[in-house]
Amino acid sequence: MGSVRTWIAAAAALLTGSAAMAAGGNAGWLSTLDRAASAEAQKPTVTVRLAAENRGLTPQADNRLAVVLEHEPGWHTYWLMPGDAGLPTRFAFTNPRDITLSTPRFPVPEKLITQGMVSFGYGGRTVFPFEAEVPRFPEGRSATIRVHVEFLACKDVCVPGEGDAEITLPYNVAPKPSPDADLVAGAISLIPEAASIDGLKAVYEDNRLRIDLPAASVGVEKSLSFFPLAERAFVLADEPVFARDKDGSSSLLMTLDPEYAKAPGERLSGVLVADGGPSGGGWAVEADMPLVRGTVSAPPVFSGVLPAFEAQVSVTTLTALVFAFLGGLILNLMPCVFPILSLKILQLVEGYRRGERLLPHGIAFTAGVLLTMTALAGLLLALRGVGMALGWGFQLQSPWVVAFLIILFVAITLNLFGVFEFTAASHLADSRAARSAPKSGAGSSFFTGVLAVIVASPCTAPFMGAALGYAVTQPAFEALAVFVSLGLGMALPWLLLCVFPAWSKFLPKPGAWMDIFRKVMAVPMALAVVWLAWVLSKQVSLNGMLLMAAASGATTVALWLLGREQWGRGSNRILMGVMGVSAAAVVGVIATGEFDRDGTVAGRGDWQPWSENAVKAALTEGHPVFVDFTAAWCVTCQANKLAALNRDEVQEKFRELGYVLLVGDWTNRDPAITEVLAQFGRSGVPLYLVYRSDGRVEVLPELLTPGIVIEALEKQVR
Repeated sequence: MGSVRTWIAAAAALLTGSAAMAAGGNAGWLSTLDRAASAEAQKPTVTVRLAAENRGLTPQADNRLAVVLEHEPGWHTYWLMPGDAGLPTRFAFTNPRDITLSTPRFPVPEKLITQGMVSFGYGGRTVFPFEAEVPRFPEGRSATIRVHVEFLACKDVCVPGEGDAEITLPYNVAPKPSPDADLVAGAISLIPEAASIDGLKAVYEDNRLRIDLPAASVGVEKSLSFFPLAERAFVLADEPVFARDKDGSSSLLMTLDPEYAKAPGERLSGVLVADGGPSGGGWAVEADMPLVRGTVSAPPVFSGVLPAFEAQVSVTTLTALVFAFLGGLILNLMPCVFPILSLKILQLVEGYRRGERLLPHGIAFTAGVLLTMTALAGLLLALRGVGMALGWGFQLQSPWVVAFLIILFVAITLNLFGVFEFTAASHLADSRAARSAPKSGAGSSFFTGVLAVIVASPCTAPFMGAALGYAVTQPAFEALAVFVSLGLGMALPWLLLCVFPAWSKFLPKPGAWMDIFRKVMAVPMALAVVWLAWVLSKQVSLNGMLLMAAASGATTVALWLLGREQWGRGSNRILMGVMGVSAAAVVGVIATGEFDRDGTVAGRGDWQPWSENAVKAALTEGHPVFVDFTAAWCVTCQANKLAALNRDEVQEKFRELGYVLLVGDWTNRDPAITEVLAQFGRSGVPLYLVYRSDGRVEVLPELLTPGIVIEALEKQVR
């Protein structure tokens, strides 16, 4: 008997498409037989018991019981129609002569995919309810019900199994709930209904079959599945395609097995499951529908599964380095970097005025850029190593960092307006020492390089997205090399200006124009303060913003007092210290998260909050989708809104073509958005996705124009 069961197990393992068989050749067959030969030692851990809703049986009443299969983790058994492989679970009862038992009913199965083969089965705890009919005057005082279950249990191998269970219940005049009452009642609620659906039919042509569900019969919102009872009738590996028309009717397109398609019969039976079935808030019905020959078109409709993105350009380490370098060069032209680089222009002008050599400026600026870029990349990779999903610009997702930058930019703006001077003098009250102290030099250029990298992170230039998206998925050495290449591209123009200072000959002679130029450079810095304050308003509450306003005021007072002291106009170090400590304390309070806003993003106008379910729901209804992944601190994102997305002609095209508009706000950290960015090969925003109504997706460039957007939208109707 043992050897017979071993060979049965071997055959079952082969049917399930085990990994050894999939490898092909004699080695695969022998490996499968070896595992089957040890099947007796590796018994399937599936246990059987009987459960009853009540503590006894009541004559001429509803007596509901259930067979319960408990699967150990990783094991599964099979549905009525097991699919491409497997054997159905069978039940055999032994019951008293005067009690009639119904056949156990199967809940909606799970779809299992192994080595490309599809089967239908169950894991964990599975409950099969049935009924016991008791006559008015049963024999004896109790009844014992026994069940013998035969199943095929599969994990790494498939092993035939069997189990026996029994339950003895007294006859009671009135029902009394048992400890298993909820278990049995819950199992019954998950059983497909035995109901007919008016107008339900299946149409086939060649090897295509379409199940049509009229709108007037029963509603379907998001998904529709069909589990056929006929074996070898469908190519189960072909994903069914669900479509929902505007009138509410639904259809499901499936692929017939070529042999079955030659003589499919007149009716089709199975279980129709909508919106996840009873366990997911939907419904399931035992369907028996007419099967007729007709015309089955295959329109491009959404399958219910968002496609994985395949990059159009194969990014290697070399191309990532080149892209990062080019992105760094272009980054100098981005609006978020200009306020800081205006400081660099001012330093070079002042250095030229004093007759300084410009090369030390260039080297110091480059060192500041590269060291800060390396530190930023190292932090990002270190946090990635402990499981945190982060991307380019992640530091500005922390409100305290934004608050600190506001204080810093306020100080720089006041310095450019001449309110105070950065000085290394030890005796600040000595106006002569203050005037003679170094106010620029290589150290100042190094600081400018540091600040340029920190503030550049809200921007994504062309080529940068693919390069940084590649970098954050690579080992540390390759990732750091990409970030260093980005820094080199960013610093190169300024280094060249300092290596070849001939351009300085075109500058006018020193004079009053330099003070005017300095004050003009204060304007973009002041605008940067306003921008950062707007970013912070998206991250903290009104009370937090009021505190930040007070901190900015305290900083202004402290630096004004410093300027007065520097120029010998009076000293009040106590008040200066109080103001400085107060500003620092506000940054510390904001860092505690006390004033953080809720991360939930509300829709605005036609734009609604992004979620993967929102995308699927829109595509299911036949609408194309445009997704804008953005952040308040992303200057490129805001520029694209003004230049393209909010333009009247683009908005009109959105409405004309029926696009659903979704916005994914990454201002505050959101792991779901970070995951999508990584899926599309990006490490930061902006990211613009156009989903066709069949689910195909196109990624737009980082910089948009109305023409680029409209051309992408119109591809939907071509």
